[in-house]
Parts: sequence; C-alpha cells; structure tokens
Amino acid sequence: MHSNTGRGPRGRTSLPIFFDPGAKRRIVVGVVGALLIAAMLLWCISFALSIYLLGKLPPPNITYDSSVAAVEASERRLPEQNGEQAVTPSIAWGQRRPSTDAPPPSRRGNGPASSARVYAYLPYWPEWNYVSLSENIRDLDGLLPEWYEIQLSNGELRSLGFNAPHQLKVAQQVAGRRGALTLLPVVDVSSDLGPGQIAAALPDEEGVESIARTLVREAEDKQYDGLCLDVSSLPSRTDEMLARLFRDLKALFKGTGRQTCLVSTLDGDAWMSSVLQSSVDKIVVLGFQEPGVGSLPGPLAAQDWFTQNISALLKGVPPEKLVVALGSFGYDWASDEIMPRRLSYAEAARLAGLNGAKFHLDPTSLNSTTSFSDQAGSRHQLWLLDAVSAYNQLATLDRRGAGAVAIWPITDVDPGVWRILHGNARKIRPEALLREISIGQYVGYDGEGAFQKLIRAPEEGIRDVATDPASRLIIRQDYVRMPQPYTILRYGVGRPQTVALTFDDGPDPIYTPEILASLKARQVPAAFFVIGKNVLYNPDLVQRAAEEGHEIGVHTFFHPALERTSAWREKLELNATERLIASLTGKQTVLFRSPYGRSEGPLLGDEAAPMHLPEQSGYIVVGANIVAPDWKGISAKEIAAIVTAGVKSDSGNVIVLHDAGGNRSETAKAVPIIIDALRREGFSFVSLGALIGMPPDQVMPTERGLGVTFDALSFKLIRLVSVPLHWIFWAMVVAGVGRFFLVVGLAHLRRRHVPSDPAYAPAVTVLIPAYCEEETILGALSAVLKSDYPDLRVIVADDGSTDGTYPMMRRVQESDPRVRIIRQCNRGKFAALNHAYTLADTEFVVAIDADTVVAPDAIRLLVRHFQDPRIGAVAGNVKVGNRDRLLSRLQALEYVTSQNIDRRAAEVVNGMLVVPGAIGAWRRKAVEDAGFYSSQTLAEDADLTVSVIRKGYRVIFEEEAMAETDAPAGLRPFMRQRLRWLLGMMQTGWKHRGAIVEGRGVGLMSISELFLLGVVMTLFAPFVDLIFAATLADRILTFLSDPEAQWTSSSLHMVVAYTAFLLSDLVMAALAFRFEPTEDKRLLLLFPLQRFFYRQLLCLSTYRALVAAVSGRLMRWRKASEPTAGNKELDLSPSVG
Repeated sequence: MHSNTGRGPRGRTSLPIFFDPGAKRRIVVGVVGALLIAAMLLWCISFALSIYLLGKLPPPNITYDSSVAAVEASERRLPEQNGEQAVTPSIAWGQRRPSTDAPPPSRRGNGPASSARVYAYLPYWPEWNYVSLSENIRDLDGLLPEWYEIQLSNGELRSLGFNAPHQLKVAQQVAGRRGALTLLPVVDVSSDLGPGQIAAALPDEEGVESIARTLVREAEDKQYDGLCLDVSSLPSRTDEMLARLFRDLKALFKGTGRQTCLVSTLDGDAWMSSVLQSSVDKIVVLGFQEPGVGSLPGPLAAQDWFTQNISALLKGVPPEKLVVALGSFGYDWASDEIMPRRLSYAEAARLAGLNGAKFHLDPTSLNSTTSFSDQAGSRHQLWLLDAVSAYNQLATLDRRGAGAVAIWPITDVDPGVWRILHGNARKIRPEALLREISIGQYVGYDGEGAFQKLIRAPEEGIRDVATDPASRLIIRQDYVRMPQPYTILRYGVGRPQTVALTFDDGPDPIYTPEILASLKARQVPAAFFVIGKNVLYNPDLVQRAAEEGHEIGVHTFFHPALERTSAWREKLELNATERLIASLTGKQTVLFRSPYGRSEGPLLGDEAAPMHLPEQSGYIVVGANIVAPDWKGISAKEIAAIVTAGVKSDSGNVIVLHDAGGNRSETAKAVPIIIDALRREGFSFVSLGALIGMPPDQVMPTERGLGVTFDALSFKLIRLVSVPLHWIFWAMVVAGVGRFFLVVGLAHLRRRHVPSDPAYAPAVTVLIPAYCEEETILGALSAVLKSDYPDLRVIVADDGSTDGTYPMMRRVQESDPRVRIIRQCNRGKFAALNHAYTLADTEFVVAIDADTVVAPDAIRLLVRHFQDPRIGAVAGNVKVGNRDRLLSRLQALEYVTSQNIDRRAAEVVNGMLVVPGAIGAWRRKAVEDAGFYSSQTLAEDADLTVSVIRKGYRVIFEEEAMAETDAPAGLRPFMRQRLRWLLGMMQTGWKHRGAIVEGRGVGLMSISELFLLGVVMTLFAPFVDLIFAATLADRILTFLSDPEAQWTSSSLHMVVAYTAFLLSDLVMAALAFRFEPTEDKRLLLLFPLQRFFYRQLLCLSTYRALVAAVSGRLMRWRKASEPTAGNKELDLSPSVG
C-alpha cells in the first residue's frame, strides 16, 4: 500500500481548454455572430420580398383569330350586356376552392323525400364522372354504371374498360360503399345489323343460353348484385329472344340473391310482356325522349306525356319492380347541324349565359327552354331537363305510389335535383329549395388550340319558381342570374403543317444534354418548361438552352399540384422559378405550364382556379395536344409512333415530352426519330411564340438591373449551400453505415479480460465526490458499504456543499469507521477527487458519483483485473435507475445502445475515451503517472482516461460490474448535463489531439471519431434528416398527384441510403441488447423516438457546446440530475459470471 506522504496533486491547477479569461474572444464571436445573423435575416427578408412582390410581366401581344376574339369579347362583356351586376374580380377569383355541385351539407346522411329508393345511372364517360359520384354516392341506394356491351349477333360480352384512371376512381368509391349500395352494372344490348336483318341474325336457344351463362359468370366473378340489360335501342321483334334470355338469367341467378334488370323506354313495349316481366326483378323505364337525326326542337319529357305514360305503366308493372329514370340533361338544336347535341345542365347554362339568354319554363310541356343566336350567326334552341322538371315528375310519381327513381345520368344533373331528393325536402318550399344554383366544378371550353386562357370565373345562379296550388306542380321559372362555371378559351392553332416540340420537368444532367444535342444537330427550336429546383442544380443547362435559341417556360419550383396549394404558395412557386430563369439567362419568360395539368386543360373547377394567378401575372398558359406517355417506360419507337400518329391525324400541333423525372433515356432517343419522321411528312418545327404570332423578344423579354443581379447572387448562395448539404448527406450516410460495421465488428472481436486469480482482493479505497447531494448520497454510500468486497474503505469528498450533505456524512462517519469525510471550499469535482487521492492509502481506487448505487459485487468484479500490471483502469457498466419518465428511459436506451457497445469496440484497440465517473476503478500508479485529475476539462474522467492510455496502460470494460445512476429526468438538467459532457469531451479531444499522430488507437479511432462523427456529424445530423424528410415528402406529394410518376434516381438513392442508415442504427441497438441479455428489451420500442427526437436534443447540445468552445465561455461543475432516488437504497443483485 502507498502512504500519502509527499504525494498528490493538491494545488495543481491550470486554465481550462478553450477558456477565454479576458472575454475578448466572446465579444468578437458575439459581434460577428450578431452581424451574420442580422445580414442573413436582412437577406432572407429582401429575397422573400423580391420573390413575392414580383411585378406583373409585360402584357403578351397575342393575335387571336376572329372567332376566338369574338368568344373572348362576348365573355368579357357578358355581365354588362345582360344588365346584371357583375361579380367583382376580387370576389369571383377569391374563391380559392370553388363551390361544387353538391347540395348543402344538411342533406348528408338523410334519405330521399319519400320512401322511394334512389338509383343513379353512371355513364362510362365523361372522365370526370367520378366527381358527380363522389359528391352524391351517400344518397344513393343503387348504382347503374355503364360498364359493358354485348353484340347479339355473336354473343360477345365486352367491358368498356376498368383500368382507365377515372374508372379506377369510380371503383374505389363504389368499394367504399359496397355494403350499402346495390350494384347493377348496365349492359348495353345492341346489334350491328339493320332492323330488317336482325330477326334472322338473333341467337337461337343455345346461343341465348350461352349469353346468359357469360353474363352470370361475369356477375359472380365481380360480385355484382345483378345485371341491368339496356334494350332500349332494340326493335320490338326481339321480345321473344329477350324473354328467353331473362328466363335463363333468372334461373341461373336463383338462390344467389342477384337481380335481373331491364332498361326500356317509357313509351316502348318491352315492359308490357307479361312473360318478360315474370323473369325481371327490376324494370328501369326511361322517363324521357331522346331526339334523333333531323328531329325538330321540342321538349324531352313533356309533363302530360310523362303523366300519361306513367299511369299506363303502373297498370301493368308492380310498383316494387319499377324504377323510373328521370332525365337530367339537355339538347341543343343548331340551325347549321342536322343532329342535336346533348348537353349537361352546366354546359347548357354556360352557353345560355355566354349568349345573353336565360332559360324559362315552357307553359305547355313544363320543360325548360331558351333560344339564341351565336357569334357566327347560327340559331340555337335548347331544351333542358332540370330540377324543375324533376320536381314535377317526382310529384307525379309520389301521387301514384311509384317504387323507385333513377337519376339519368348522374353526371349532367342540375344540382337542385339532389335537394328535392333530400329527406327534408317536403318541409321546404320549392321557391327556397331551388333558388340558389352553383356549378363551379364544371369547366367549359371554347375555341381550339393548345394554349389556354381563363376568361370567366364561376358565378352562382339565382332562380325563382312558382307553383300551382291545385296541382302542386311548378308552372313558372325565371332566372334572375344564370349560373356560370369556369370558362376557358383555347387558341393557338397556328399554320397548317407546323408543330411545336416542348419538354417538361427538366433540366436533367443526363438526358437534357442529349436532347439539346439532337435539337442543335437538326436546327429545331423547342420549349423547355423547367422545375426551379432542377434549375438550381443544373443552371448551365438552362443557360445553354436559352443561348441555343430555345424558349424557357415556368413549370413551378417544386412541381406541386397547384389545386392543392394555397394562393401564396402558388405565387412563390411561379415567381421563384421565373426569377431564377431571369437571373441565369437575363430574360424573363411569359410561358407557363401547370404541373400534372391535363393536356387538354383543367377537368374540374378546382384545377381551373389556379389558372387565375398566372393569367393575372401576365403568363401565357400552355397546354398540349399530343402527349406520349414516356413516363411509363415505353420504348423510343413507341414514343415516336404515338407522337407522329397524333400529328398526322390532326390531333394537334403541340407535343409534350419529358426530359427529367425518371429514366428518360428512351425519350432522348425518340427525339431525333420524331423530328426526322415528321419532316419527311412535310411538317416544320416552330417555336410556341410562332404559333400565336409572338416574336421571341416578347416571349422572353430581356431584363437587366440590380434586381436581376441580386436574384442571381441569392440563388447562387442557395446553390452554394444546398449542393454541399447533399454531399454532406452522402458523407454522413456512408460514415454512419461505415461506423456501424466498424463498431459492431470490433465489439464482436473483443475478448473479455479473464483474471488469473478470481480470489484476488487487495485493499481498495472508494472515492465519492459530492456537491449538494443530500438527496442521494446516503443511497450511494449505503450500497458501497453493503458491498461483498472484504477490504474496503470510503472517502467522501465534500466540495463545499451548501445543503445538508456534510452534516449527514458526519453522522455516517461516526457510525462506521470505514468512512472518512473531508471537506473543502468549492473548487470543482477534479479538485475534490485529487484531495481524496492525497488521503487514499491503497494501491487501487474505485471512484463513483454521489448519485450512483453500485451492485454488491461490482467492486470485486472491477478490482480483480488489476492482477494484470498493464491495466491502468477498468470501466464499469452504468445503468439508469430512475426509468419512471420518458426522458430517463431514452437515456437508459442510449446507455445500452451507444455508450456500452462503444466501450466494447474501443477496448479492442485500447481506445476507450472515458471510464465513467459513475463507476470506475483505477490503479493509483497509473493515475499518478497521468498527473491526476486535471482542471483543464469539464470531463475530468475522460481526460484522465486518455492520459492513462497515453502513459502506456490498458483500459478495459467490465460489463458485469453494474451500477445504477440517476439520469436527469427533466429537460433543463438534462441539457445542462449534456452541455457539460459534450464540452468536456471536446476539451479532452483537443487536449489529447497529439494521440492521433502518436498512432495510438485512442487517437486514430476514438479522438478522430469524436471530432468527425461526434461533433461534425452531429452538427449536420438535423440537415440530413431534413433532406430525407423533404425528399420523402416530395415523393409522397408526387405520388398523390400522379401515382404513375417514376422515382427520380437521386430521390430513390437518397431514400434507400437513408433507410440503410436507419437500419444500421436499429441493428446496432438490437445487437447491444444481445450483448446485455438481462436488459429490458422493451426499451427498443423507443428507438423511433430516440432516433428522431432524442437525437435532436443531443444535436442542440452539440451546438451549444461548440458555441461555448468558440466563445471561451465555460461552465462550472454543478449538480445536473434532479433528485429522484432520495435516500432509498436501490437493490442491485450481484451479477453472475
């Protein structure tokens, strides 16, 4: 044993690492930091204002053809012509989410006005049919979707197609209501033969049975509730064959609960057959008349005609079998056309309003009608089935007790129809029920061409009606204001045999250069609609495209679906991209194409609404006529074939391809094929400006000035920051995964140090430094005194505590001679330990913290390793004892998954950075050689550990020597503790940086890792998480907007790499628990929270420590943990091993 004479470091002090005693560095850092922050804020505000407050672009000088100009003029002066008060632009355009055709929310969930069941006929087209269905499906009892057709001549059943995008949406909505919705798909039964030939060509009994079996098989495979055969177009001579067909269907459906259904005209005779009726569960009669070629204008369902036919129908058909289809459409008879054109209610209202007309109720037929002459001089007469006709028909059916009704079709309906089907309709007078009309989701078009101009916003219509008290029918209808939907003008047809080539989503560093090379070689102009974020990383490609004479257009900055973004976001998307283009090329652009935009133009009002901002800002909105689906991975030949076929068939003259957004190698190969093929056919390639008569200097006007220079510098700064961040992302992912393999590999290579004599137990002194520890010191001291170690003494070094720590220890000292209490003025933990070392008279020392509870066998397990004279220190296994709060449980997980597995790995190369102050054993000679504890760092334990290693000793880890410590349970003490730890570790690493050049493991591995991964990697860790989150969010938004969109290579690589990064952390955590089988594995459930929340606290602590190191403002030793254990003794069972 050593005596204490003449030994010890008392009085030995030096300035801490990084400390600035004169505070000069802190002042400089503070001033410089404040100036940088102020400059950054000023730049951010200035840049944001320059983007958001961008002025209007120069007005485009476009030459419209006469018909298009007339349409536009008519739209513009419509409110004034009608003598109505126009809706002010600010109000009309302010409806960022336009109102829909849906009735008031109060009708949701209620039944129809009477006990009648409500069906709806859903035609296969138009492609927005799913919108009408989604708005009203909850009010339907049954759905009759047009999904099939069958030819009687050959018995072939053909589906109209279930994979079209709009049909997939229909299927999704139907699936969501499947349990409450009777699904009876409509099969159009038709013949390609004339009436004179059809009788001979009808199938025989065997053929009819084959058709029936085909239909039943389809119904069973698709789990339909039945099938509805539409025979309204067949002549009466087919009745016998139909009777056989329905008889066979009825027999085959028997016992399945499936229904047979017949669709026939109201004034036809198919429903009159008693034989047919006996085999049909539902008879749908069309309560309207369809005009044919050469028919004269007239009502579609005159009220008298409807009443007479319904009366006759109900005499022959039981009400429970009957479904009366109420028409919800109109027809336009034009003087220059032999075939009237079918219209939806919204389109009929739009045309009437466009031409200054209003619908009124014909007093004889009680159907709505109007007439007008269009700009070309053609005379139009419109007849319409609307909510008024439906109201009168429902009143007739209600009085006669008809069974059910069907809205035919659901897509063209007057929105007032749904109000009169509402459960509370009978409580509301029709004057109020039908007054307000909104058709804001409909979009109407005029003109031709790929360019689009939004010329009218939706307006709510006002309708007055009056009823006859005797008949209770509506007999008068007056429109105070016709409802109006969005109206878009198409233009830009251009000269014959001219075509424009455009590209979306670029630039891409791989494919755009290939396309530019092909265009240059063939002297073909093109337009590139670029995404701002892609331009930011590939500015040279945009400059090259502009220099080579191509047009550059705006395709937004982040490629969002504009109908789902706010108005201010849309403005930033446009302005930022335009400013970026101008800063690179010195030219503005007036060309804009919407992301995910339908090439023919917006389908719904929600999609049309965002067009206002580009129009208001001076942009020309460019659509397309010919779109090859190059994003689907088709070959270059297929792309070229689609494009050339579209151009030659006069489908249009604006081609859109994609030069980015996925693998576009086939697109790049297709470009020269397309150019050469179309030139052989006599087509010439022109710019978009040429199609609409705009010179290049108006399409891309030159811009100079300080604003452009400021924007150029700003975007360059953003690029200079963002590009390195992407490199940092990859560096950190590689470093993180590499560290995983290194640490796990070394941890598995480690072989535990085995003492030669298990009974080895020399005298040991336990040192406990204490500062204001009255809540925990008794528990710590009691655990030490209960240790199974035979020759033990304890020194408690009180470092000037101001609470009851010292008096409490004095009482313990009086009761147990093994305990000695020393006291000094507050000088720090290092000084307290050094003072205790001067009084320790044993060769070996165990140091623990005052809030640590050691296991009974811990001291014995630690000290036995000192039989090996090469060992200078042994680290114990620290556990978190207070796991009653989330923060402390996260620390418990960290102790297992990070600190302890790192010690196992570091032991292999003798590179352990710290023997924990909570529990560690020291060879006194090694401590003396290392110079005792130093005042130069806040992490005195780490400083001493590295010093001992540099003196040639080994430091090992004894995982079975357990000790529990109280982790900070509150956020403030936790942050204070981590600041002290991290700053102390930085000080230690800086002080011992010489160990790197010495070639020691502690330098090459541990100190290098401390700086590169512990500091640098932690500093940038939040940015890596943000980059991944932004990449993933961008992909999710892209998928929601376009489910078929491909992954970009960079996005896919980032997601895969980050996932590997996360998995490496998770696997390391799982392996750590394998090393410690007695640990509570439920802690692993906290891994996501530790990874995405707890780690951010560590990053914040690293920032604070770095600021403290740079500024030279350090902290004193303070009690970091909150009192949690009190004076209770914590029971730790001895480890076995």
